[in-house]
Amino acid sequence: MATATSRGRIIFYVVTMIISGTVNTLTTKMQFTSESINKDGQLATFSKPWFATLNMLLAMFCVGIVDKLIRTYRPSDTLAPDTGYEALPDAAGKGGPTYTEKVYMTAAPAIFDLLATAFCCMGMLYIPASIWQMLKGGSVIFCGILSVTFLKRDLYAYHWLGLTLCVCGLCTVGLSNVMGNSQQPNKQSPAELIFGMSLVMLGQVVQAAQVIAEEYLMKDVDLPAMQIVGWEGFWGTLCMVLVVYPLLWKIPGDDHGHFEDVQDTFVMISNSTPLFILVLVYLFSCGSFNASGIAVTGALSATHRMMMDASRTSVIWLFGLVVFQLNPSSPYGEAWTSYSYLQLVGFLILVAGQSVYGGMLRVPGLYYPAAPVDQTQFASPGSIHMATPLPAGPSE
Repeated sequence: MATATSRGRIIFYVVTMIISGTVNTLTTKMQFTSESINKDGQLATFSKPWFATLNMLLAMFCVGIVDKLIRTYRPSDTLAPDTGYEALPDAAGKGGPTYTEKVYMTAAPAIFDLLATAFCCMGMLYIPASIWQMLKGGSVIFCGILSVTFLKRDLYAYHWLGLTLCVCGLCTVGLSNVMGNSQQPNKQSPAELIFGMSLVMLGQVVQAAQVIAEEYLMKDVDLPAMQIVGWEGFWGTLCMVLVVYPLLWKIPGDDHGHFEDVQDTFVMISNSTPLFILVLVYLFSCGSFNASGIAVTGALSATHRMMMDASRTSVIWLFGLVVFQLNPSSPYGEAWTSYSYLQLVGFLILVAGQSVYGGMLRVPGLYYPAAPVDQTQFASPGSIHMATPLPAGPSE
């Protein structure tokens, strides 16, 4: 909680989360617009969304390795060794799952995380980074709906009002993207824009499913969130290497006859030092974002995280606008079009909807249930990508 964490440490967590999250998004877009010599000896664009997905999972795995080393060589009350999480009793007083069983349970949300990241990365190939970041706010819509269906949570009027505002905000942002596309330096066809935005929204559906799975499977297994990050990264990386990449190689596609050519991926990285640096920065920023996001949630709340997520989106948009002013031909730039005001309005509506849904903005006349005594948020890999928390448990 915030009272147990020094102000300086909280500031460090917050700054790290905003910076690493911003760098994470920007380096992803930069990778997809970088050019290098491919295995045919030709200059080509590095359009490798599944490799970015692998990087994200590797970064999560590395977070788990660091956590393991700390718990092994510098154990404390808050970072106990693995034996401290063995076979805890369940609600009936019987022996709970062993540590090994808990580790296996993290495999399910890891698959959701893999798919969500892949869909979002593929969507980024077709849309600007700022639009991509704004559309990721749609996870709260699907999380709210799925929490009612699978977790039997109660959504009150203010929840539904917040979700409605989020839908309106996302539709406005998407409309501004399509209408202002012709004025962008790196314009896509309307069909490509709609396809890219659809992929990102599909990713948010899967991301919401991940959060629900984590809430359902993981909240009672007594594993710290940092360990969940590491084990999900492990299972996701294993799945990428043993299942996904072999399938990508077998499925016909435009990448040298494959859906994604892993050999070509590493050839292009080895032929471009800037691209190699971008990959390393992405790995570091992704790991830092996961770790700092969990720390922020533990020290403050999901509401504070929502405010920081909005500021991160603003920084990403501002970066694109500044780059365009300095170099209009840069693939990283984003022009201020006659429809950018519409995008700004959509973004503000989206933030307002998230604030209403999370209870930060209270609407007079609407019923708000009393906050539970224990307001500790379950900080999981999926939930740190959400701008607002899940609704409380069902009424007794």
